[in-house]
Amino acid sequence: MKRLYTLLLLVALMGFVRSAFAESSSDIVHSFELGVEAYTDGRYEDALVHFSDIEGRAEGFDLYYNLGNTYYKLNRIPESILYLERALKFNPAHEDASYNLRLANQRIADRIERIPRSNFAVWWEEFKHGTGPNVWAWIAVGFSLLTALLFVAFILGRGAALRRFGFFGSIVALAFFFSALALAKDAYDFRYEERNAIIFADKVDVKSEPREVGTDVFVLHAGTRVELLRKEGEWYRIQIASGKRGWIKAETMQVI
Repeated sequence: MKRLYTLLLLVALMGFVRSAFAESSSDIVHSFELGVEAYTDGRYEDALVHFSDIEGRAEGFDLYYNLGNTYYKLNRIPESILYLERALKFNPAHEDASYNLRLANQRIADRIERIPRSNFAVWWEEFKHGTGPNVWAWIAVGFSLLTALLFVAFILGRGAALRRFGFFGSIVALAFFFSALALAKDAYDFRYEERNAIIFADKVDVKSEPREVGTDVFVLHAGTRVELLRKEGEWYRIQIASGKRGWIKAETMQVI
């Protein structure tokens, strides 16, 4: 438990330091402001230069959202979809980003019908992922401290009522601690794991097996979003929104 608590605290502190460093970097802020100014003036190539200069040194919703919009203005639709998808990893409930992504998806060749999801499922995904791993980590730290305080009240408290409250309260707080810890991991995996990708090749023949001689099962085009299921060498087993599966080469796509 001590090791787990230390790891959790380090995750939260690393997120705080990373955010603070990004915000305090005058060079990054200056490049971002120049990008926004160029975009506002309609100089989209210049805006792309400034925003791309930041990538690799910083991350986050604002950067990816502006890159996605800039690529859209330059009619580079696969790149636009890629960066808008990346932006939504940081803020899944952002209405403008979701709307712009729908606009971009209307300009690709593939029209894939998605498997329907309930409103509650959509809300729950937005809530747990939109909160972010750092926030969930800090919440878990808070519940771990509360658990410790309530347990101390159980051990040292005077009176049966206080000790009873400390005992049962510490159990409840401990349950919330593990729940927040699980949500922190899930939010981290959603943001940083390579779970999905965007097709960048103009046309991809999806194979029935991870070999060139495999049977063509269906065709995908640039801009289509795929889920990554498994990797074998240079091949990925993928699934599209309709549920169809097959194999494509890693060189034909970029991971979100």
